Formats: sequence, structure tokens, C-alpha cells
Amino acid sequence: MSVGCAGLLRSARGRRLGRTDGPRCFLRRAVPGHLDSARTRVERAWLAAGLRKVPLHPPWAGYVHVHVKMDLVYGLVWLLTVLLEGISGQGVYAPPTVRIVHSGLACNIEEERYSERVYTIREGETLELTCLVTGHPRPQIRWTKTAGSASDRFQDSSVFNETLRITNIQRHQGGRYYCKAENGLGSPAIKSIRVDVYYLDDPVVTVHQSIGEAKEQFYYERTVFLRCVANSNPPVRYSWRRGQEVLLQGSDKGVEIYEPFFTQGETKILKLKNLRPQDYANYSCIASVRNVCNIPDKMVSFRLSNKTASPSIKLLVDDPIVVNPGEAITLVCVTTGGEPAPSLTWVRSFGTLPEKTVLNGGTLTIPAITSDDAGTYSCIANNNVGNPAKKSTNIIVRALKKGRFWITPDPYHKDDNIQIGREVKISCQVEAVPSEELTFSWFKNGRPLRSSERMVITQTDPDISPGTTNLDIIDLKFTDFGTYTCVASLKGGGISDISIDVNISSSTDPPAVEPAFLEIRQGQDRSVTMSCRVLRAYPIRVLTYEWRLGNKLLRTGQFDSQEYTEYPVKSLSNENYGVYNCSIINEAGAGRCSFLVTGKAYAPEFYYDTYNPVWQNRHRVYSYSLQWTQMNPDAVDRIVAYRLGIRQAGQQRWWEQEIKINGNIQKGELITYNLTELIKPEAYEVRLTPLTKFGEGDSTIRVIKYSAPVNPHLREFHCGFEDGNICLFTQDDTDNFDWTKQSTATRNTKYTPNTGPNADRSGSKEGFYMYIETSRPRLEGEKARLLSPVFSIAPKNPYGPTNTAYCFSFFYHMYGQHIGVLNVYLRLKGQTTIENPLWSSSGNKGQRWNEAHVNIYPITSFQLIFEGIRGPGIEGDIAIDDVSIAEGECAKQDLTTKNSVDGAVGILVHIWLFPVIVLISILSPRR
Repeated sequence: MSVGCAGLLRSARGRRLGRTDGPRCFLRRAVPGHLDSARTRVERAWLAAGLRKVPLHPPWAGYVHVHVKMDLVYGLVWLLTVLLEGISGQGVYAPPTVRIVHSGLACNIEEERYSERVYTIREGETLELTCLVTGHPRPQIRWTKTAGSASDRFQDSSVFNETLRITNIQRHQGGRYYCKAENGLGSPAIKSIRVDVYYLDDPVVTVHQSIGEAKEQFYYERTVFLRCVANSNPPVRYSWRRGQEVLLQGSDKGVEIYEPFFTQGETKILKLKNLRPQDYANYSCIASVRNVCNIPDKMVSFRLSNKTASPSIKLLVDDPIVVNPGEAITLVCVTTGGEPAPSLTWVRSFGTLPEKTVLNGGTLTIPAITSDDAGTYSCIANNNVGNPAKKSTNIIVRALKKGRFWITPDPYHKDDNIQIGREVKISCQVEAVPSEELTFSWFKNGRPLRSSERMVITQTDPDISPGTTNLDIIDLKFTDFGTYTCVASLKGGGISDISIDVNISSSTDPPAVEPAFLEIRQGQDRSVTMSCRVLRAYPIRVLTYEWRLGNKLLRTGQFDSQEYTEYPVKSLSNENYGVYNCSIINEAGAGRCSFLVTGKAYAPEFYYDTYNPVWQNRHRVYSYSLQWTQMNPDAVDRIVAYRLGIRQAGQQRWWEQEIKINGNIQKGELITYNLTELIKPEAYEVRLTPLTKFGEGDSTIRVIKYSAPVNPHLREFHCGFEDGNICLFTQDDTDNFDWTKQSTATRNTKYTPNTGPNADRSGSKEGFYMYIETSRPRLEGEKARLLSPVFSIAPKNPYGPTNTAYCFSFFYHMYGQHIGVLNVYLRLKGQTTIENPLWSSSGNKGQRWNEAHVNIYPITSFQLIFEGIRGPGIEGDIAIDDVSIAEGECAKQDLTTKNSVDGAVGILVHIWLFPVIVLISILSPRR
């Protein structure tokens, strides 16, 4: 495709194309000043010298025609300055930087700007940490945790993403989390944050009698200890009650309350000295963490009586139990004593119980048992009185597995081989359970073997090498070559035998070489040397080699003492490029080294850190500043051009154009090309291929999308829900169902008719929007809530009060006879339970998109919440699109002509908030 100045694609490197005289077209500059390449500065020096016509590109200009001449002396001074600067320049490569921001639920956040942070969260809540990075090439991000990441079991999909999200966080997941970013330049950038998880488990009361007085029951004049234990963070505080009476230290001479030194306050012990009749009562232990993170107190009760006794049990099975795989096993455990009635549980000595286990009280059944289910199973009875009672039995599952063999001498060792007249020993080993039932049989070529003078069959001592049998062949003869089979079986039967075949013959080993394949990239008229090395071969003697280019024989020879052969090419040309094969040969076969010698250029690397790549933003179209660097530009011939291909996402046809390059590209040099007239909000695939006199190089493909950036301090925000992360919007965990990202082109063919949009807000079938699906199983009144990112407002004026206003607008679609309600709320930082209503609308609005504008006046960081409520039927889909926030109040005509009447609630909230904001501004300290 060829284009002119107003075509679809225009080059920001146009100053390097074509002739140096006459009018030319150029695009405005889209690269920030700190990313200027050395080439741009050199061209400005030529401009100053008047030696060349170069377009000036101020940031407010579109396409300009410039013809400037200056004095030659000034130009030489400028040129010298630029050359000195270019010597020390390193291109646009930049090491990574990183910082961590947090969102989600938290009890308390201790922080100092973006440095050290302690993030306190309640167990079961959602932890969400975001790692913001910069750098070129684009840094790789990895989240880790103290003592490693694999054992922490946070979601694998989050480990290498910018956002680490742990839902239903558990106590073992507390600790220090690190975000590490690296791109090969300088040291990796690392930031950390400490996460402290608060929790309180249910307390447990256990009863113990003093050791010297322990008997089956708790009689009068005995000393009893009631121990209360609860796991918690922060440390727990305990209190005791007897009935409704609060027990304190010293309040009753027969009661003593203390914390044992060795537990460091983790338990609370109630000592009843010389039991009295009034001591037989209900006791309650209350555990408290003082309501931190809204964690309520927890209580446990225990009734002490003169019948209280520790548990005892009995197993109604044999020990051990030997079974075949596939059989069903039932273990029965019964209690023989204990008050209160003990609870029975089954455990396994190593690991958990099999998933297929069926438990019914004290009866454990394993249907279709396997070898993995073998082991020791224990029945434990516990009633929190004294020590638990435990009985165990061992289940042995017959099995044969892991058969292996070895031969002496080892025919696979290069210095050893099987020869006629020597002794050969074949050893066969099998793992058997139980090992005492294992038996072996030997066969040669399918016929049974018996031990004889020349073929001796022995069994190895089980203490030295268990499960092993040997076949010794004395004075190996040619007739002894063949296939020997070792068969292992169990005497009890029911288990399939294991057979191991061993082939005894004279052996050879073809050469093993390296490299098996190697790609060499080199430009024309340069030299290259290829080397093929022998790793092993048998026999070693009579090794020859031959070099070929395709089918053309280049060189042959024979190895002497060296272990490698080389082939040099002194000056590469088109005829020398191709696949070189070096074959090293002995009587057993050949080993081959392959070398692909090519002049292909390496792939370019797209630059993702471009500041505001969408540099032109008109109503229907936008322009995108595409930037890249060239990987290893000096490895091959000079790159003379790039072939740029572009196609709309989902389309088949590529539009292509060549970008001419004059001069050599430096390593790290940033190259810019501007794509114009791109249709909103469509995404595009861009393919870039370097061209040399050799031909095409490796291509790189990326996708560009129209999406306004989310800035740390809000100035302007726009979201059309086109990108994969939906502009950092998230689903609320407290609602009944979720909002769904949708486009007309990709929606389900079974969608509900007579409701929902037939295109996105711009009319595109491929464009995306967010909507609520009200089909079954959704019920009337159920809610779906969508949370925006947390926006930080612009910094306050240090010399006086600042009342920052923003215009919040969005498009909504409410079509269907069962439309419910669409609400919008404003949530300020620190007000996790308070949401200020901004806007609301309900009922059928017709098959069209409507626009809403609302002024908001936040005094701190804020978040917007879209709440869709399901109506009485399935034809009630509600959709939103093109959410925007811009600094400054909305235009009056937008507030009066485009808002729904139902939106008046938002204006009332603003009027109510305004005097509060003014009062805070007056009372705030001034400089």
C-alpha cells in the first residue's frame, strides 16, 4: 500500500526519507524530551548548521513545512556539542523502577508515602497489591515472599502479574511480600510490604488431673486443672466463669488462675484445689483480642462432674492387614469408656485419608484399595479430658513395581563392552510388598532357564540388596546371545507379574556430537567459523568426518587425536548462506552437527513506556505513537528499511508500508513511527519486520489499544472497557452476582431478545461494554456491583484552601420491560461502610444509549461504584460504557439537557457536601 502525506500511516522519521530538497510532510513529535534519541539530536545539529532541511516539530504542531538556514560557524559548534553528547549517550534503555500500591479491605495501614508499609488485614478478607514499574525493555515482574513463593500457595496466575490478589487470605500467608522487576539493565528493582493477618480461633478447654492423683474418675479431694487454649493474632486475653459467676484470682480460695511461664500467655489455666461439691459446675472460658479488626470474642463451656473421665477405645481388626488391590477394607473402632462421650476420628500416619474413604462414626471403609492407600491408620478418641486414647493398625497392599536391570560389564560405558569368552552378569531388581512373598523366574528367548554350571541363578541377600536376583553367564559363547527375561511374582497371587527383557549381543555406539543445531547470524563479507565436537563414540577408532552445504560436499577427513573438526568461511556472500552439516561417522552410524548461517536481522523490540502514546484524540479517530528499538543492530548488515503491517483486530487483511532508514541504527536508539486515523475504540495488530540487503529479518507483533491512562493524581480518566483489565475496575465481593464484559459480535447466540444493547456506545459491533445479565438463576432484587479504581485527587494548594471539582460522566443503556434500577455511589477513603448516592435511574429507557453528567467534589481519594439491581423478569439487562472523569465542573448544558430526571439525587448530594468542604478548608492549617 502506498500512501501520501494524509494517508493512514505517517512516519515520524520522515526527515530521513527521500530527497533533501523540495517540500516534504512530517508529523509532529510524540516522544518526550527525556527520550530523545541521539539521532534526533544529530539532525538538530545539522539544522543549526544549515546543511540540511529538517522539519521542526513543536508539541502543538501537526504537519509543517520548514526551510531553515543558519550560519555555518554556529552549526559547527552545535555539531561538536552533539557529537560529544552522543559519545556518552546510551540510547533509551533504562533500568527498572518499582513501587507498591495497595487496595482492598484492611483493618489498618501504617505507611509513610510509598516506602515501608505494614498492612493489617483480617483472615478471610481479600489482599490486593499492585506493583507499578517503568523501564525499557519492558521489565519482567515477579512476586515473592519471605522463604520463597512456591510454598505460600497464593494463586499461580498472580505470581508473574503486576497485581497480586489473594482471596480469602489465611494466617500462614502473612509476612513480607516482595515485588521484583528486572529487564537485564543494572540491578533488579525490589520493593516490599509486610502483611499482618489477624485472627481468633475457637477456644478449647481440656481437663487434667494432677499426675500423682490420676485415677479413672475425678473423685472428691482431687486437684483438677482446666486449660483454655486459643490460637490468635494479636495475643488473646482470657477470662473464666463458673455458671454466671466471674472467677478472678483471689475471689475464691479453692480456685487459682494463672498463666504457665512456658506458654508465654497463650493458655489460661484454672486450678481447682481439692475439689469441693460446688466445684462440679459449668465452666466457661472467654477468649478476646479486644475487638481488633472487628473480631468478636469467642467462648467455650465445659461441665465438670464426678463422672468426668478420660477416653478408652478398642479396635475390632487384626494388625497388620494384608490385602490385594481393589479389595474393600473396613476398620471398626469402639469406645469402652469416657465422660463426656468421646468423639472418634481416624488419621493416617503419613498424609491425609484417601478421598474415597467413607466414615461412619468409628467405622472407616476404603472401597477398592490401592497401593497409595497403604500405611498405618489410627483411631483417636478425645473428650478433652486427660490424654486422647489411640489405637493403630497397619494396612499392607500387595504390589510389584519399579523393575530395573543392570549388566556387568556395562556395555554402555565407552571403555567396556561384552566380548565372547568373558563372564557376563545380569541383575534384576523389583520392589515388592510384602517382600517375603517375592519369587523370580528366568527365561531365554521365551524358554525357562534352570541354574547350571555355566548359567548360575542366585538370590541376593535381602539385607544387602532386597528384591534382587542374578544370572551369571560363565565363559560367554556366541550361542548365548539372545533375549533374557526376568519374571517377578508374589506367592499370594492376585498381582500381575513384572517382566524385564535384556538383550545380550555385541554392541557399538554411533558418535554423539555437539552442537546438534546452532544458528549463526552474520553480515556479508564477514568471516565465520563452525566447530563440531565429538562427545563419545564406540568404537573410537575409524572416525571420519565430512562437511556439506546443502547437498554440496565441502571437505572430508579422518580424526587423529583431536576431538573436534572446524570449517571456516572467510568472506560470506549470498552463496555461502544456508545450512551446513558436519557428519562424524564410525561403523555404528553417524552423528551430525547442523549450523544455520544466515544474514537475517534480529527482531525489533517494541517500547512500552512511551508517555501518552495516544497523542491525538479526536471524536472518531485517534493517532498512536509507535516506538521501538532494534535488537543487536550490528550483528548483521545495515538495516535499510522496516516493513510495517497493520490490521484491525479480528480482520484478515494486512496493510503494509516500508519505512526507509538512512544511516546505521545504534544499540538502544529509539525509533518512532506515528499511526494516524485509527478508528475509536478499535484495537490494531502491528507487525514490524527489519529489511537488509540479505532480505527480511525476524518480525515482531504487538497489539495497540485505545485506553486513557490511569494517573496517580487524577486529571483525566476515560474507560471504554476495551482493554483486558477493564481499566482496573473490579467486582464487589459482597454482591449477589457480577457485571460482565460484552460486545455484540461475541455475545452468546442464546442471548435474551428485547433487552440489552445491539452495539456499544459508539455504534460498533466489536466494541465492548459492561452489563448485568438478568436471566435465570438471577432473582428480583439481586445486586451486581462494579468498583472503579481508587483515584487520588490533585495535590492541595499549600497557600490556601482548594476545592477540587470533577465532571463524572458515563453512558447507560436500560432497555427492556423488566428493567430494575441503576445506582451510582461515591466512596471516600476511610469510609468503607459509607457510600454517598450520586445518581439513580430505573425503568425502561428505550433501545438507545443515554448520557449522564454529575459534578463531584471529593476531599480525599475516592472510588465510584456502579450498582445494578435486577428487576421482576429476564428482560432487564442494564449496560454502561465510556466512563469519564475530567478535572473541572461539567458544562451547564450537559447537566440540564443530558441527565436523567432521576439523577437529581446526585446534585442534592453535591449541595450537601459543599458546605462541609468549605468548613474543612477554613479549619485546615495554613502556611
